[in-house]
Amino acid sequence: MRAGSRVLPSLCLAGLQALSLIKRQAVTLAPSWPHGLLAAFEPYLVSANGTALLLWDRRTLALVLTVPAVGVEGVVAFVGSEVQTVSPGKGSALPLPPPVTTTRTTSSTTAAPPTTSTTRLTPSKTTTALTTTPAPASKATTPTTTSQATSTKTTPAPKTAQTTPAKTTTVRPATTSTTTTRTLPTKTTASQPTTTTQHPTKPSGKVLPTPPLPSSPAHTLTPVPHLSCPRMHMPCRDGTECVAQEYVCDGEKDCADGSDEDGCAQLCDTPEAFHCSSGAVCVRAGERCDGVPQCPDASDEKGCWSPTQECALRCDTATRCIPQSWLCDGHADCLDHADEQGCVPKKCDPAEFPCRSGQCVALSLRCDGDRDCRDGSDEEGCAVPPPLLCRPGEVGCPLSGGCVPEAWRCDGTADCQDGTDEEGCPWEEGLCGDRQWGCSQGHECIPEIWRCDGESDCRDGSDEAGCQPAPCQSHEYPCGLKTCLNASLVCDGQQDCLDGSDEGGNCSVPCQKPCAHLCHSSPQGPRCWCDPGYRLAEDGLTCMDIDECTELGKGACSQTCLNAPGSYSCGCLSGYQLEPDGHLCKLTGPEPTLLVAMQSEVLSYSLRSGHEEVLLTTDKERVVFSLDYDLMERKVYWMDLATESIRWQGLDSGKKGTLVKGVRSDCIAVDWVGRNLYWTDGAAGQVLAIRLGAAWRGIPEYTVVMDGDLDQPHSLVLQPLAGLLYWSEVGSHPRLMEATMDGSRWRVLLAQGLGWPTALALDLPTWRIFWLDEKMGSIGSARLDGTSVKVLQLGWVQSPFAAAVCEGQLYWSERKAWSVQQVDKASGKNRTVLLKRHGQPHGLQVMHPSLRPAAHNPCAVRGCSHLCLLSSRHTGRCRCPAGLTLAADETSCLPLRNSAFALLASPAAVAQVYLKDLPTTAGSQGLPQHRALPLAKVGRLTAIDYAVKDKSLYFAEVGGDSIGLLRLKDWGRLSWKKAVAVEGVVTSLSLDWLSGNLYWIEGQPPSIRVAASGAQWALVLLSKGLQGAAWLALCPHASTMCFVTASGSHRVSATVECAAMDGTGRRPVWRRTRAPTGLAFGGAGTRLYWAERERGTISSVELDGSGFRVVREGLHGLSLFTIGEGFLLWSTSSTNGSSKIWHSRLERADSWWFPMEQELVAMRIYSQFSQEGTNGCAKNNGGCAHLCLPNPVRRLCRCSPGYHLVRGVSCTVAVPCPAPLQTCRDLQSCISREQVCDGHPDCLDGSDESDCPSVEVGTQVAPSGISHVKEEKPAIPTATPKPWQPVPSLPPVPQPREHEEPFLVSPSPEEVLGAIPCSSETCNLRGDCAIEAGRVMCHCTLGYRGDYCEEAEVQPVAGPIALGVAVLLLLAAAAVGALAYLRRRDRRRRTSSTASTRVLTLYHRESDPEEEDEEEEELPPKSDTFVNEAYDGKEELPALLRKGPSRPDTTLS
Repeated sequence: MRAGSRVLPSLCLAGLQALSLIKRQAVTLAPSWPHGLLAAFEPYLVSANGTALLLWDRRTLALVLTVPAVGVEGVVAFVGSEVQTVSPGKGSALPLPPPVTTTRTTSSTTAAPPTTSTTRLTPSKTTTALTTTPAPASKATTPTTTSQATSTKTTPAPKTAQTTPAKTTTVRPATTSTTTTRTLPTKTTASQPTTTTQHPTKPSGKVLPTPPLPSSPAHTLTPVPHLSCPRMHMPCRDGTECVAQEYVCDGEKDCADGSDEDGCAQLCDTPEAFHCSSGAVCVRAGERCDGVPQCPDASDEKGCWSPTQECALRCDTATRCIPQSWLCDGHADCLDHADEQGCVPKKCDPAEFPCRSGQCVALSLRCDGDRDCRDGSDEEGCAVPPPLLCRPGEVGCPLSGGCVPEAWRCDGTADCQDGTDEEGCPWEEGLCGDRQWGCSQGHECIPEIWRCDGESDCRDGSDEAGCQPAPCQSHEYPCGLKTCLNASLVCDGQQDCLDGSDEGGNCSVPCQKPCAHLCHSSPQGPRCWCDPGYRLAEDGLTCMDIDECTELGKGACSQTCLNAPGSYSCGCLSGYQLEPDGHLCKLTGPEPTLLVAMQSEVLSYSLRSGHEEVLLTTDKERVVFSLDYDLMERKVYWMDLATESIRWQGLDSGKKGTLVKGVRSDCIAVDWVGRNLYWTDGAAGQVLAIRLGAAWRGIPEYTVVMDGDLDQPHSLVLQPLAGLLYWSEVGSHPRLMEATMDGSRWRVLLAQGLGWPTALALDLPTWRIFWLDEKMGSIGSARLDGTSVKVLQLGWVQSPFAAAVCEGQLYWSERKAWSVQQVDKASGKNRTVLLKRHGQPHGLQVMHPSLRPAAHNPCAVRGCSHLCLLSSRHTGRCRCPAGLTLAADETSCLPLRNSAFALLASPAAVAQVYLKDLPTTAGSQGLPQHRALPLAKVGRLTAIDYAVKDKSLYFAEVGGDSIGLLRLKDWGRLSWKKAVAVEGVVTSLSLDWLSGNLYWIEGQPPSIRVAASGAQWALVLLSKGLQGAAWLALCPHASTMCFVTASGSHRVSATVECAAMDGTGRRPVWRRTRAPTGLAFGGAGTRLYWAERERGTISSVELDGSGFRVVREGLHGLSLFTIGEGFLLWSTSSTNGSSKIWHSRLERADSWWFPMEQELVAMRIYSQFSQEGTNGCAKNNGGCAHLCLPNPVRRLCRCSPGYHLVRGVSCTVAVPCPAPLQTCRDLQSCISREQVCDGHPDCLDGSDESDCPSVEVGTQVAPSGISHVKEEKPAIPTATPKPWQPVPSLPPVPQPREHEEPFLVSPSPEEVLGAIPCSSETCNLRGDCAIEAGRVMCHCTLGYRGDYCEEAEVQPVAGPIALGVAVLLLLAAAAVGALAYLRRRDRRRRTSSTASTRVLTLYHRESDPEEEDEEEEELPPKSDTFVNEAYDGKEELPALLRKGPSRPDTTLS
């Protein structure tokens, strides 16, 4: 409605009307309007249909915009009006500009809240609320609601009202106006009402300016220099008042100076002006036939219709428009059938054959052996006679001659002219399905819901026999013979029921009930009756409205339904129009076309005219499988199985191209909004996508949308308007699935009652999904939320491949019957065979613009470098093709080799820096290019870890009661949650990215704990001997964890220990480290790296304790350290508080640094490669009920405290033991102290006798509470070693015991090394690593040799030179030895010790703690053969942790 109260559209039973509140005239905009009305503001109307908001052009009633929205019941708009300031001297007044936005307020019985105007009333005429009697004026907008003695035209609602002893009412215009679209303005209430009057004059249209408020009542008004008028008003020339535009040039002077009528004669004198039928009023040419009446008699909107494509015919007394495509289509769309009258046979093009039935088929289909005309006239009079002998796969027609495919035999349709192909068909006895009903005679089976539906579907009509009649409605009387009679015919003196039950009885009793609707007499006495559309309530007096939209469901309307008191109305979506029956919706615009892939051809079949032509043809040996189309670029896409490629061809130009090669798919689908093409790969269990604009250049540009848990995906359909895709799976567990189109979220839509759902189709207007089941022989449908499932088991559904829905029909291709068929989508009835040709049909689509409505593409502004996939909430997500990975900006794609990045954690923030962006010059200014993640909710971080696949950051903080989880859905959206509760301070944490388990070190005394994914189960894994425990590191694909513990009472000295990730096999790897920091796995997980603050070194060692070496030294002020992807990263701090971040390639000696202002608490390196592999808990939690803990053999199931393990995988609640009893180790029974070690096992697991002194083989109880038998190490003969490599002796591999699995027994090296690329570290930094013929090979640099470049080559030298060098070395050694002897003797003399004869070696020395602290230790040598007392050369290193295939088998105890 216009702000000036000009027109108010209203919805009535007759259609859509507009009421001029000024002229008090109603104009019918549309005689029929089923869409409802929520809001109106010129020039738009807003309605809703249950699934979308519709914006209409009020003048043309054309749909302007459709916005998907479900369940909208009301719309509120806001008006932003602008004011115009006009000087009093202006010659003419101009209308105000249109508003930017619109508003709709709720209706009220009082005036709208006043705006910024002020009302002044005369002392003698006060204003109060008046009656709503309409004023008999010629220019009324509504019944008069406000009384003023001097007003003549209605004024806008004032903001504040004040009574002053001044003159006539003046109103200052408002800068913002409010209107309503549901009710007309009613009463305007002013302050202090005293009297009520009405004026039979023209309602006030003047709006007078308001000067500043006077300081005294005697103050007089003075002219204002400028005047602001509300929208749809114009200022008078003298600047004293505003007049509504309705009164301009209306023949009456409304301005005091008459300026509203100036220049009006000039308007009528212009040639383009339209003269209204009554009076001397004229309107501009542009206002003629604009849908809005401007003339008082609305004559400017009469006689405006002219035929268009959308309205080629007006019928039914000009109340209905018929599109051009509906004329002469064989279906009456007018009630008077005017659209099918005067039709002449369509003239076919020269390249078409005219059928006698009126169809036009392509001339190439003439005499091709297939009847393409409905009457078969295209195969008559052909020069080639029918074959005398039928080919293999055909059956003959004995009477009429000719052959038909064997697939057409007994398919329910006579294909032979004599009908013999449908004679003698075998009937299957008693094989009706669970959802079918067997007819009484013959062998027919019909869907169960067809029984008693009012239509005879069995040939003998037995499906309607014995059915109960429908109950009578509230306005009907039930006769005795189960018939219904109108209530008005009861007790009328005539017997209308056959049994006469409508007369007699108590008919003479007068009706005196207080009925809500009608009261009629009846033989049973007076009764209340309700009008049609109502139902009598339980009290027998009142009537309740029947919601036909709910009770009748889709039987009420084919698309949208609007309930009304006593009735209902149907509506259609954009692109559809309601049929005369008021229920069905029919497509407008061009004729819908069916595209069918038929062997090596694609056919186009017009669904109304039956026009058929060959759209494209490929080589005969190729098969066009699945197909789809894109109307924006006018292309058809199809799957070519012969060349394993997806190809396309232009609909208009015929140009062809290839989208992608090397793919096989059962189904493809075009995303017309996001501009992508999707397909399924049933063999690989994947859904993939590629850009529609891609061109094959030899490199695949597609991305895998979903992978992993898909069980033979087959059919696929898209819903881009909601960002969803649906697919069917035909594997061992058939189901229908739904997911976002980016694959981020998916769910099971339906998993019950399915066999092989091979064909899917979406019906967007009804929000349903249809499927055809080859195994069940059925057609099913359900709402897109998985509810309202409906299944029809039909005999003619045999081998469906593809399906499509259009209007009220379901189409599908039947491969077994070589045909394309259709049925009513709602009932499954009225089966029709559309196409029947030699060759199997496959892909199927209905092509029409309204089936693929245009919508905003969020990917158009997303800026993705490669692919953008639609997601929910109308957003787009960038994806990358194979071989690339998404960068941190979530927009661009990087090669996988450039995907490595470091996370630098400060106390309250985390920065992500790609390794490729690290500076290559020392002293770079500030942090390099990075992405910062501020953690506002975190106090001070202590430890972090990151899951690359899930983009999840795990972190611990000082004083926190839990380990937090921060999901980085994208860098701008974060999701916080608590991962697991903790009690003490977490000093280190590490994630098993394969199983999802989280390990951490917590509390004092320290303990290593583990929690399952989801944090439902947790336990203490290790708790003994963990003094000073820190720096926990995991290698999940090797099922190994390592950590650092303090050595003795010295916190500076520490030991590096390792164990299996189930806590077993714990052993030291390196004993004498000094203040270690940053423990991390390197290479293939067979080597450990750490930094030592005190020594300023970075060292590494093999997991068996061998191969120690110093990687870097001389690092003063070393603080943190990490390694990954061939990079070393460490931080140093100086005495002035500044810090530096250093980085270096592992194989190079040079390093660079950049300054860091913030303090760092942790640093880690990750990449797309860094979290790959598998272990025993990677899938389905290893089959464990609670925790699955991997080890190198497989896995160990554990239970949380309070539960005990059953059958190795299940967990049950433990038995509580009262004091003084104690619990057995299996937590299943209780024993007393006297029963322990009494020689008789009382516990079911025998644990009460397991640690007794009499047991020869000692046992120890692991911190986890599991008994582990100490392993004996008898020597066995060793394999003959190579001459150049020392070989330790080989102990036997211990056998698994109960509750124990040996730690270091593992798969082959190839399984581990193959998961992670080899590097120069594998070759001891002395060569290049390569994988050749499945083996790791090292190409050594000059001067080194061996499988891993572990030996230095000895070059022969000349004899004299060698002898001279030897002599010099001997002399030097003697001198050094003598000097050392003299110094040692002097030291002995200066001390009083008598026991200083011990050998002072670096790692084989027993000394007092005080002596050790005072002594200055030397740096360990960098030789691989340096003695490590934590290393036993006789122990066996398993295959999993060996450096190469040539090393002997070793193991650890």
